[in-house]
Amino acid sequence: MKVFVKPDLCCGAQRCVDVAGEFYSLVDGFNALVGAREPTIVPEELEEAARRGAKACPECAIIIIADQG
Repeated sequence: MKVFVKPDLCCGAQRCVDVAGEFYSLVDGFNALVGAREPTIVPEELEEAARRGAKACPECAIIIIADQG
């Protein structure tokens, strides 16, 4: 599974960090993954946290990309 954060949608609400701080973090008040050019691979043990954070995002800026196969 991979995660991508759309930089034009992330508003810095911090809800991803509030519910899934074990995966998400902030840099300058925004999701730390905002600057990533490619989707970020999620370690298997943090997949549920990544999903929780994405679900909590009020702007739907966090995109979950499921593994194919």
